[in-house]
Amino acid sequence: MAHTQVNGANLWYEFSGTGETVVQIGGAVSAHEGYATITEPLSEHYRVLDYDHRGYGLSDRPDQRYTIDVWSDDLAGLLDSLDVERAHIHGGSMGSFIAVNFAARYPDRVDKLLLGAGAVARCDQMGILQFKVWQHVARAYGVESRELAEELLTKAFSRTYLDNNFEGDEALVEMQEVTARNASTEVFIDACQAMIDTDVRAHLAQVTCPTLVMVGSEDCLTPLDAGPGGAGARYVSETLPNAELVVFEGSGHGHYIEQPDESVQAILSFLSR
Repeated sequence: MAHTQVNGANLWYEFSGTGETVVQIGGAVSAHEGYATITEPLSEHYRVLDYDHRGYGLSDRPDQRYTIDVWSDDLAGLLDSLDVERAHIHGGSMGSFIAVNFAARYPDRVDKLLLGAGAVARCDQMGILQFKVWQHVARAYGVESRELAEELLTKAFSRTYLDNNFEGDEALVEMQEVTARNASTEVFIDACQAMIDTDVRAHLAQVTCPTLVMVGSEDCLTPLDAGPGGAGARYVSETLPNAELVVFEGSGHGHYIEQPDESVQAILSFLSR
């Protein structure tokens, strides 16, 4: 199990495969485990760097305030520590917030940018209220609770996927275990606040690298089209100077799980061009 010291915290990391480096930034719930369905097939073509950012998974969890800037600076420090000068940066869900921030602040470290699981530049009121509900449920019951697991499942997946795959308590138990394994209640609440507060619309013009924006058509958490106060995946793809959009029809927020083969193919096609 490999760790490296970055800005005063030990961060867990793992390389898979060989070739150009693709760095995968975890989300607010499952950390590096969120890429479990796609890391292996991607590593057949690229050197994939999975890691847990500060506060998550197998990395240190210091008592501090967690923000998108903190995680972006840690990513730069991680690349320095591992002697990776440039890489393809892949962020899913909350990781897409971090990825855009990183690409704007460290443009010479990014070859291509991949934004998955509903990249948004700013949450609309629906998104803000959803994350506030997550905070309230986490405070009341804890990240390991059945109550939070039920709430997360309804936002992570499409209705069809839930009906076809989640019968009984097995899915709830798995979600409880994943969340409890990867974040404390306090860090999870901070992560929700980071997404509520973040507005990267002003940064988009600074991100000139080729970018792939991916979203499920049934994503109700970070949708293709946000309300007028927000900026969803379509807005991001149309505003970035050099971006393309892929919509996974029928998939919810978790398209890496609902449509892993299609997700991998979209990524490989984009990176090969």
